[in-house]
Amino acid sequence: MTAKPSARADFHLAHQTDVREDEFLKLEDLVPVRRDAAGKLLNQVLAETEELFREKKWADMLALFYPVGEKLPEITEYGMDTRIREKLAFALGQLNRFDDAIAELSVCVQREPDNFYPHSSLAYTAYNSLYAAKNREIFLSGKVRAERIGLAHRHFKAAQTLRPDGVTNFYREGMLFKQIEGKTVLSLPLFQRAVTNWERLDRDAREQRHQERKNYIKSLYQLSGALLDRGRSRAALTMMKRCIAEDEQSGHISLVFKYFALGKIHFHLNRFPEAKDALLFAIQCGQNRPIDYVHELLARTYLAMGNAGRAMEIINRTPAGRRRPFYCWTEADVRCALGDFDGAREVLRKSSDRDNRSRHKALLRLVKIEYLMQNYKKAADYAAAAGDFFKDRWGNILRDALFWQATCAWRLGDRKKALELALTLKADCPGDSRTGRLLEKLKAEDRQTDHAEKG
Repeated sequence: MTAKPSARADFHLAHQTDVREDEFLKLEDLVPVRRDAAGKLLNQVLAETEELFREKKWADMLALFYPVGEKLPEITEYGMDTRIREKLAFALGQLNRFDDAIAELSVCVQREPDNFYPHSSLAYTAYNSLYAAKNREIFLSGKVRAERIGLAHRHFKAAQTLRPDGVTNFYREGMLFKQIEGKTVLSLPLFQRAVTNWERLDRDAREQRHQERKNYIKSLYQLSGALLDRGRSRAALTMMKRCIAEDEQSGHISLVFKYFALGKIHFHLNRFPEAKDALLFAIQCGQNRPIDYVHELLARTYLAMGNAGRAMEIINRTPAGRRRPFYCWTEADVRCALGDFDGAREVLRKSSDRDNRSRHKALLRLVKIEYLMQNYKKAADYAAAAGDFFKDRWGNILRDALFWQATCAWRLGDRKKALELALTLKADCPGDSRTGRLLEKLKAEDRQTDHAEKG
């Protein structure tokens, strides 16, 4: 049985005609024929890539068509390869080949600077690469990471300008600010814009752009969290209730996350019974999942309600060897409330020994325990260790550590050191009320000393 020639073979056969100078047909007369054949091949390739896309066969797509200049020279000759490059870029991104994906999309953007789609795709690819780096799937740091962040922002802005009523690109840039750069305050207007844009759409527009509804719901969720981070707890509560209501049928965000967030907001509003109910429901929804963060907040909620015994029962739901630092801090607080200061010390010491990121938080809790026990020298040593760690790790002054060093120096009778540290802290943070009170005590002692000497 003779195999049927492929479309690409047909294309080559179409222009294998020998053209002699004495023939009427000229070579340039073949150009429209070749272009038409390239167009037909393009349609077939796009159909094939679409099928591979649906089946998520990224490696197969690349094996067939990447690099497009080598695999499909007939199409690239006429600059018809832009759509193919966009699809190949997505496949490359799915395989964490972000540099290659960005190179393909940069070609698309240069060719069609006023087209929304390549800008949106390039921004998304840069954004995805930063998430992959955050999850340690690839390595990005220093100047390269900063350039990648800048690239994502530039093309998010371009996409937003070309489609100002969109949802997804405002949501994603908000996530770039909040989750990648840690700039929550800059994410707020972007999440708000995503929410507003969706809610302004009429029913028909929402049906046409139904894919964006998921990011509308996610924007409500993230907006709530950002508002809470900024101390706007009541506004956060409103957004979270809207998120839960909008997502009731679709379930784009897990019930565990939504009700944990709801419990956290109630906790910050000092509505502890409501926080407890939300967190218990989150635990019920999260069976067979690692939800230690829900248990930790529930333990803190019971502690705030004056039920330290119940809080300890919740703490014990996570095996000791699997308790992360934040969990250990709350465990120590619960043990202190139960009068088990030695147990709290042991938990915090073990936590600080294995924590290379937030060790200062355990050390500061040790400061407070030793200070309460009137072990001022130990407290001062822990405060100094917390300050040194924070300075080495983050390059900044840890104000709490400096305050406790000053306070311990005062308690130990080293007024000169206490004054020096307090003045350093005041210069760094003039509005710190604790420092102001400590300085007042030092001044009062000076006045008493002066009065005694004059007397």
